[in-house]
Amino acid sequence: MLERLRPGFGVMRVWRFGWGGWMHRVVTALGLMLWCILFALPSLAADKVALVIGNSNYDHVGLLPNPKNDADDVAAALEGVGFSVRKATDVTFDQMRQALGAFSHDAAQADMAVVFFAGHGIEVDKHNFLLPTDAKLESDLDVNFQTVPLDMVVDAVSRAHSLRLVFLDACRNNPFANRMRLSDATRSIGRGLSPIEPKGSTIVFYSARDGTVASDGSGRNSPYSQALLKYLPQADLDVDKMLRKIRDDVLKATNNVQEPTTYGLLPSEDIFLVQSRSAVSLVEKPKGDDPPVTVPAAIPVDPAATEWAAIENLESPAILRTFIQAHGDTVYGKYAEARLAELQERERQRQQTGEQQSSQPPPASQASLQSPQYNIPSTTPAPPRHWYLATYSNVDFYGGDLYSKGLESASLDQCAQTCAANLSCKLFTYNSAKNRCFPKSGFSYAQIMSGAQAGYFFESERRDQAPTFRAEWEIFVKADLLGGDNYSARASSYDDCLLMCKSDQSCRAFSYVPFGKSKSCWIKTFAATLPTYSQKTERGIVSGRRADMVVRADGVYDTAARY
Repeated sequence: MLERLRPGFGVMRVWRFGWGGWMHRVVTALGLMLWCILFALPSLAADKVALVIGNSNYDHVGLLPNPKNDADDVAAALEGVGFSVRKATDVTFDQMRQALGAFSHDAAQADMAVVFFAGHGIEVDKHNFLLPTDAKLESDLDVNFQTVPLDMVVDAVSRAHSLRLVFLDACRNNPFANRMRLSDATRSIGRGLSPIEPKGSTIVFYSARDGTVASDGSGRNSPYSQALLKYLPQADLDVDKMLRKIRDDVLKATNNVQEPTTYGLLPSEDIFLVQSRSAVSLVEKPKGDDPPVTVPAAIPVDPAATEWAAIENLESPAILRTFIQAHGDTVYGKYAEARLAELQERERQRQQTGEQQSSQPPPASQASLQSPQYNIPSTTPAPPRHWYLATYSNVDFYGGDLYSKGLESASLDQCAQTCAANLSCKLFTYNSAKNRCFPKSGFSYAQIMSGAQAGYFFESERRDQAPTFRAEWEIFVKADLLGGDNYSARASSYDDCLLMCKSDQSCRAFSYVPFGKSKSCWIKTFAATLPTYSQKTERGIVSGRRADMVVRADGVYDTAARY
């Protein structure tokens, strides 16, 4: 989705991709007059322009929770300090390139041009690429045809007259690294992003040093975006100093694990994104009565998130166990448990293969090396462990989808088999009403949802050790919760509405209405009734309310016998 934001005018819904076909159908004189009037608006010649892109919902890899939030908040902050903003979220390859092309024309007429990108980025052979949501990289040959080169982003800002700045929150792990085939043995796939040397007075500001990865964070925003939102609105703060302050904040928030890095050189004179009234007394005030934009307050960074970013690719059971002991009650603790289980299963299979090849027991020294994950003397047999599937009725694991639209599945059992066959899948949700299976690599939280069935694979000595979860939300599909309305706001999706309520402590319930003049979210201080159903709610209303329920497995199955 692409939106155009103009300072002082709030959000204008302009230029959805494919407008050329619409223009060909404008054949009346009135239509041509309206078109001319629309393009006569002064925003295209604004002094300060920005393009903000946030990709969260990738089609072929798991969900990134924060980039869309980061894009929404950074776009609002930039608009609040006088930028004319184009915002694009969850965009495909074609949409992303078209957004950059349109923005390059804005930048050519502007004094300052800023691009902010949050999402996945990869490095291949020392060249950097940003991933649109429909990228499916099976080989390094696919990179040139399914991704957007970072050089194209830098080129889009290069024609601005004084400041050309790219904020890049894309230094995450390459999600396709384990499955990409290399066409040539001399080619390489790096970790994080490679250094860049922008020309002229252009700055590219990575969220993490080259060759390292950035944390997505556990709050609404990533540590990098959170720091940017803190300093972006500050008046009379030189850009160079602002970048250094952001760097210091991120280092502090991540215990020195993540270090934002600047590439390129600024001119010798001070440059300010925002100047105080005394410094810009001759600048025309923005028109309109829009209230000032409120930038979200900084959210403390979860130490588990930053520590997990540092160890998630290690293959050390000891380190994973230490992490689980410290953070086992977090979602990252669940990721670590799944990773540890994967390593243990791999070791079990290796040992099994060795036993088949030789009937002689290995020497004691070798035996101790074969089972390091149990941390017990080699003379003591390891307790037998088995893989089990725990199922949970009327429960949905929210987030972490490997396929954003799910897969067709005839039954819960078939959905479980689909997940078991995918090494990246640790859990799943099955929608029996629509026969859709949602395999997941992880999840953000559990929620109560009538008709949903969830499954979680775990390894244990006993089947009665199935994990329990705490459900934070109770969701009602095609239902309304009457009463308690506090206010309504535009919301482009159900996820946006849920996030609005989650970030507002006074919100106890919500209803998302996807029809009418615009899609809207009704924030409620309480839910006065049980869910109600009607012809109106059948059009797609989804409601939810806060919950605090312990979720326990209602079925546990031995996967060796079943899958």
